[in-house]
Amino acid sequence: MKSSIVVGLQWGDEGKGKIIDAVSPSFDYVVRWNGGNNAGHTVVVDGKRFPLSLVPSGVLQKKKLLIAQGVVINPKVLLSEIKMLKDAGYPVDLTIDPRCHIVMPYHGALDAANEAWKGRDATGSLHLGIGYCYEDRNNRAGIRLEFLVRPRVLQEELERIVPLKIAIIKKAYGVKTDFTVQSILDEYIPYGKKLKPYLGDVSSLITYQRITHTFLFEQAHGTMLDPVFGTYPFTVAPPTIAGAVFGMVGVPAVPVNVLGVVKAYTTRVGNGPFPTELLDKTGDAIRKTGNEFGTVSKRPRRVGWLDLPLLRYAVRLNGVREIAITKLDVLSGIAVLRVCIGYRCRGKILREFPSEISLLPDCMPVYKQLPGWQEDISRVRRRNDLPKQALMYLSFLERELAVPIRFISVGADRTALINL
Repeated sequence: MKSSIVVGLQWGDEGKGKIIDAVSPSFDYVVRWNGGNNAGHTVVVDGKRFPLSLVPSGVLQKKKLLIAQGVVINPKVLLSEIKMLKDAGYPVDLTIDPRCHIVMPYHGALDAANEAWKGRDATGSLHLGIGYCYEDRNNRAGIRLEFLVRPRVLQEELERIVPLKIAIIKKAYGVKTDFTVQSILDEYIPYGKKLKPYLGDVSSLITYQRITHTFLFEQAHGTMLDPVFGTYPFTVAPPTIAGAVFGMVGVPAVPVNVLGVVKAYTTRVGNGPFPTELLDKTGDAIRKTGNEFGTVSKRPRRVGWLDLPLLRYAVRLNGVREIAITKLDVLSGIAVLRVCIGYRCRGKILREFPSEISLLPDCMPVYKQLPGWQEDISRVRRRNDLPKQALMYLSFLERELAVPIRFISVGADRTALINL
């Protein structure tokens, strides 16, 4: 079997954690390659929820785990997750690339201050400092994991960086800070000692073992949050499309399978364009039934009908070969379903999401209506046992996207899955 990438085809929250948990037994390693602890994956095992934001979701299948250099790490969060998993009886066989950058207290402070300054134009950040950590990474002012495990190096770097960060927060935003070089050292040096045993060259390991071992690459966020190809500027800092995995991990480009995960409807968190958003009782019902609240943020997610122009765009960008549909059960009980098949924009019908985000205010969804179903499908385990209306919905999506469906999720638990 060749290695695979699991990618979200919407704005994140597609249910990637469950799908990664389902497919990871077929692979030797599961690799997290982008994002930080602002992206959460939830896996439900025997009714118990495991919210994961940094540890790869393959941990619940007791796989070997890798965190590549493209991930930024909040050490407090990572260590808390490791403890939670070990306490639950799951070994954490983890290797972390020393090139990973570390989220520091001033990153969160800058994040919060900048969002407050933007006011109504705020991006919707969780104030976790992930974007500012990536900014320092790109500006050569970051703290890497290799510094964290060497106290003298860490102190030298902080003495160079922290005074500037304090000055920016105070002078640009008028906000007082509650951290110093010494307070950060006191907190972060113990983190480095605890994380040191996990250090290893992930780039080298994958490069030299990719012929004899298989790797499942786990994406954080979703395609439409990509900083270039997503709904800029309401996006995230790291790339999120499948082709970016090679640079973010540090391996040569090789053929891989791409499994795209898509919710049976559409959601997003935070501000930004959302052409098919539902602001009515139907949207409220889907949100309640689907428990559409952020794994990390706890914020209610915005809800809308499925958007095929967006999905065609995401399928093309990622080179998707097969699809996993999640939360199909949430649509049970809705008499008439609507699917956006195109956008009417300035006298034309667009079949794919526009490259110019500024056009979106002029884009009106064109919908196709499909019959819904009333049956509870949460116990169905074979595709042909689904109600005929659900089968029509799935077949319509396959025809429109020209990609076969491999998985259908019909409930939260890992067993509530139709594997084709």
